[in-house]
Amino acid sequence: MRRLVAVGIGGVLLLASCGGTAAPSANPATATVAAPKPDIKIGLATAKSGAANFYNPQQSNGALLAVEQINAAGGIAGAKLQLIVEDDGSVRDQGITAFKKFIEQDKVAAILGPTLSAVAAGAHPVAQAAGIPVIAISNTGLGIVGKCDYGPCDWIFRASLGEQSAVPETVKAATQKLGLKKVVIIYGDGKFELDDLTIFKDAFKANGVTVTKEIAYTAKDVDFAPFVTQAKGENPDAIVASSLAGPAGKILDEVAKQMPGKRVIGGNGLNSAALLSNANAGLMVVGTAWSKASTDKTNTDFVAAYKTRFGVDPDQFAAQSYTAMTVLADALKRSGSATDHAAVKKALEGVSSLATPLGAFSFTADHDVKQPTFVMTVKDGQFTPFQ
Repeated sequence: MRRLVAVGIGGVLLLASCGGTAAPSANPATATVAAPKPDIKIGLATAKSGAANFYNPQQSNGALLAVEQINAAGGIAGAKLQLIVEDDGSVRDQGITAFKKFIEQDKVAAILGPTLSAVAAGAHPVAQAAGIPVIAISNTGLGIVGKCDYGPCDWIFRASLGEQSAVPETVKAATQKLGLKKVVIIYGDGKFELDDLTIFKDAFKANGVTVTKEIAYTAKDVDFAPFVTQAKGENPDAIVASSLAGPAGKILDEVAKQMPGKRVIGGNGLNSAALLSNANAGLMVVGTAWSKASTDKTNTDFVAAYKTRFGVDPDQFAAQSYTAMTVLADALKRSGSATDHAAVKKALEGVSSLATPLGAFSFTADHDVKQPTFVMTVKDGQFTPFQ
């Protein structure tokens, strides 16, 4: 009997070693499962620190929400998106460093950002030279797309409404509704503020409004009372704040104190949610790329999802960041290969009437966003149409 058992066991072992069927093989179901696809890395350069840090939480959250939704829906041809966020520090050199890390170390498929136009002027050429697609999400100054100061910029796209489009519409609406005859412009020394100064001056001239005084401040200034006092001496119909959100809040407070009820007209820097809590935000008149009041389903779904995820309402900067990621995902799907940068660039150029919180989204031949301008003010702590 012991010999029979031994022979039986030996036979089983022999069959197994010779490829017979006596020994069970691995589960066929598990053997055919394909390895997961590597993540598609996307870089986001945003101002977590520095002068533009007011805009970062919304920018990061908008992009993150879009990534989470895209991944939950299956990603890009089964591959997940991985968002890599770096602080551009609101300064040119740090923005350049962030872009180099994305390209050389992280091997990203594309980049969103940076926050400020002045930082973009240094960082975008890095991506241009490397042939990496970039979508600007808040760079509204001059020379960002189309004709750029640093030379060819055909790898750069913009999902943020340029001041050349928004400011003239804002000035036109303010002139008509406020009966403007003369204004004073208070402006900072950054690229965005200086670009805005030029655009505002041209827009007021086109609308027959006189700019009686231009008052400059620097990034180091903290007391804005003297600047507003100078403006008051001109007895203007309105004050123009060509500034970022931080200085704009101080200008609003001083105008309310020295010239109660006087309107403050601003550019894209005043669109931050950080200003909604300012007690004098109701003085603002500003052109924006996005309106929370839009009843378009894509927008209402975005607003609801953002508030559920982060506990607060989104602002324009969140909407632009979310839209840029949505647009990029659409291009990645149509490109056929997320690692083929030229194919992704070509797919971005083909974006047309894509449903986004900003409305039906398309790029122009110059890679600029094509969309309407909303002229807004603030009421009850919310941006609302200026009427």
